[in-house]
Order: sequence, then structure tokens, then C-alpha cells
Amino acid sequence: MISLQTMPPDYVLCPTTDAACPRAATCLRALAWRALAAGAATSEWFYIRCLNPSYAANPPARCEHYRDSTPVHYARGMTRIFDDVPVRVEKTVRRRVMSCFSCRNYYFLSRKGERLIRPEEQEAIARVFRSCVPGLEPTYDGYVDDIYW
Repeated sequence: MISLQTMPPDYVLCPTTDAACPRAATCLRALAWRALAAGAATSEWFYIRCLNPSYAANPPARCEHYRDSTPVHYARGMTRIFDDVPVRVEKTVRRRVMSCFSCRNYYFLSRKGERLIRPEEQEAIARVFRSCVPGLEPTYDGYVDDIYW
């Protein structure tokens, strides 16, 4: 059972059934809908966003709204990531690692551990380290397995 406590407030749900959609058993949107219908939500909620029920009753073979419910392996925090980087390339590595994020604010939030680092971002950071400092892998403060809403 998934926890709706971490679900974004404007997340789009899907009111489909296993009979209508073959991927409903692993679709995060459908599982969140079921959890909400089962009463797992808090009483603070007063509205939800969902797909059109007629669309959910007959979804296409490749639904563009499908979201896999498998937990993702996030990294949390990178306060010591540059400790072993040689001083001569540290400025370059730092600048290139910052460019792995979509904005500068995301870099600083991720560095402090307030924002989780997605696997794609982890791979981009690893590529930076492989190209600038061969043989050195980035080190993170910790890891978390969580749902990618």
C-alpha cells in the first residue's frame, strides 16, 4: 500500500480498474486513486485532480499518463562530495556538477539534503567525475528508496 502523505497536492489520479487497464496494478496514479477511495487520505483534502473517467474506462495500449509505482533509489545530500577532488580541478568539477541540475537552487537544496537527487542526476554527476577525475566516484551522504511522484 502506498502512502498518500508524500503525494503532491495537485497530483493527477486515475480512476481506472484492473479490468479496464492492464497496467493499473502497477500504475502509481491508479494505486493512489484506490488508496484515496479506501479512506487512506486525511480529512484536510477538499479536492482532487483525476483523469477523465471515460478515458480511464478505455485507456489506450500505451497510456501517456502511466507512472510506474516501483520505488526509486535517491541520493540524499552531498556535503562531502568534493573532499577527495584535487584542488586543481575542484572549481571545474563543482561548476559542472552544478550544471547537472536544472537550476542553481536545486543544486544547493540537493547539496544540503533538503531535495533528493534523482537517478538521472546521479548519473550525470558520475559522468562529470569520470571525465574530470578518473577513478574517483561521487560520494553522497545517504540513500533513500522512495516513490517518484
